[in-house]
Amino acid sequence: MQHLTPIDFRQARDFGGVMNMTYRFLRENIKGLGKSLLFFAAPAVLLGGVFYREIFTRMLGLSGTYDGGPFGTEEYFDSANFWISLGAALVFMLIGGVLTVTTTHAYILKYREKQGGPIDLGEVWKKSRSLFWKTFGNMFLYYIGMVLAVVLMLIPVGILIFVASMISPLLLGISTFLYYVALFVLCIYFGMIFFICNKERIGFFTGLSRLTKLTKGKFWNTVGVGALNVYIQLVFATLFLIPWYIYLFIYALHALNPFGVGAAPGFWQEAIGTILFMLYSLASTLLAVLPLTALAVQYYYLSERVEAKGLLARIENFGQQLQVASQHEDY
Repeated sequence: MQHLTPIDFRQARDFGGVMNMTYRFLRENIKGLGKSLLFFAAPAVLLGGVFYREIFTRMLGLSGTYDGGPFGTEEYFDSANFWISLGAALVFMLIGGVLTVTTTHAYILKYREKQGGPIDLGEVWKKSRSLFWKTFGNMFLYYIGMVLAVVLMLIPVGILIFVASMISPLLLGISTFLYYVALFVLCIYFGMIFFICNKERIGFFTGLSRLTKLTKGKFWNTVGVGALNVYIQLVFATLFLIPWYIYLFIYALHALNPFGVGAAPGFWQEAIGTILFMLYSLASTLLAVLPLTALAVQYYYLSERVEAKGLLARIENFGQQLQVASQHEDY
């Protein structure tokens, strides 16, 4: 078995260097990291996917009115069945999302701690559990912050969109597009706070201060690293969603009776639709390691840029090696 040189995260790198190191880490650790995510994060995500799939198919009318069934589409949104499904989907997806973040971060931290040595699943799980509630609280504050950003930006942007709509429809489209781009940029930028808090064991607001310090002069570089990997994640995740949409289209063509009322899907149709959507949910979970790992590598680069701890450690080790060599020479 070929020995792989451990990755030294604490090095100054440009944009390309951060991307290359991200993909090198994932390539060398995809087996261990993927197994960890499958064991710890995937179960909750898959359960959430089942409930989301139920809601989506109801909304599309594919399982709503079954020849006099108990629920029509409108009645479904007022039913306990809808709210139970929605609540269960949100809870399981939230837990799955938090576990995806903590498992990925736990694996990276264990990798650095063991200097590339073998990492046991039990070690990752123990570390992930220790990060769970901190990440859960930080994610709650993160979403509150994003909601506030949406509301605060909506006022000036709403005025801008209103003025633009009076001038030109093109300006209206551009203003709306820029609004969503700004929200996306903020989501990516503040997404690094999760690794900062987990790595340095600090709170959310202290993490914000730390984030501002680290990214001074590197705001767009950080956003670019995160955005590119989120884009790759979304593109490949969408590929796994295409089979589900093909299934829905084919089923819709064959399920209509002469009166235009959807026939109730059988067991195998339900099973196929659920499995395809679960595969999409699973793929999204595994692909989430792309932006999470990229932002972690970016953190180490920015930390090295500001504090140069890695350089100081290498200088110290070099000095010790010279001292040992000198002692052997004297001997």
